[in-house]
Amino acid sequence: MKDGKASYSAEIIAAMRALESRKPEHLRICYDPYARHLIRSRFRKVAQTKLITKLIYWFVERKGPGLPAGIAARTRYIDDIVKQEVANGTKQVVIMGAGLDMRAFRLKELKDIPVFEVDFPATQQLKQRKLESIELPERNQLHYVPIDFMKDELSEVLAKSGYDHSIKTLFIWEGVTMYLNAESVDSTLAFVASNTGTGTTVYFDYLMQSVLDGRCNYPEAVAVRNTASFNSDGVEKYSYGIEDSSVEQFLSQRKFKLLEHMTGESLKERYFHGENAKRYVFRICGFVHAQIQSQV
Repeated sequence: MKDGKASYSAEIIAAMRALESRKPEHLRICYDPYARHLIRSRFRKVAQTKLITKLIYWFVERKGPGLPAGIAARTRYIDDIVKQEVANGTKQVVIMGAGLDMRAFRLKELKDIPVFEVDFPATQQLKQRKLESIELPERNQLHYVPIDFMKDELSEVLAKSGYDHSIKTLFIWEGVTMYLNAESVDSTLAFVASNTGTGTTVYFDYLMQSVLDGRCNYPEAVAVRNTASFNSDGVEKYSYGIEDSSVEQFLSQRKFKLLEHMTGESLKERYFHGENAKRYVFRICGFVHAQIQSQV
């Protein structure tokens, strides 16, 4: 990511959530009423009619097969984890690489507990500017924590923000690991494993290693390998992956126990029924919910 540049991918993901949220309640997989306010005005304007919305879906599916449904499913899955973990006693939430995430405002479960949004400064500043024009519910315990995951130490930036390392925490790491290197991923997970309270859990997703090295030939994998994010160093670049078959071992080596490992297929099975059953969910990522091993 270039210095001073907000995340382009964060805006694309917000646009996907905005499109999904325009659907009738019985058809949408996730709901984010704020997403449309966080994307560029021209993005909002082109999706004002059903016909144009259908054309947008058609275009996006050509460029990234399964992306709209996959982002909706990922959003829903993380929302469900948040609700589950708060019900099970989580006392604070850390959203790493928060982007244009609005869970702190969307989910009533987070109303009364501290939420720390950790992100690249330029993306965070863009989000805060856009939020100034939106009517939002009051959140007294929302903390914005600037970081560059490739340079800064998570322990240092959180320590300055009021983070309590002694209580049960949920860490959310959505759509980030694929843009990092192995050292950054390992150091972040090491922090989570050693600086949190009993019962702490983490959600993260990852790109399949077979997508990066060319072994995976799903349509969406081929599309990824044709994007600037795969071929250029000038933008957010795909650079990190994990073998699906090694996830449990990967976690164990980093002091975590796997609670649930989802794929595109299992997300589709869980959330896409009735009229949604024919929607295509991308199959190039894994979705992990894990708990600190020594505290299980």
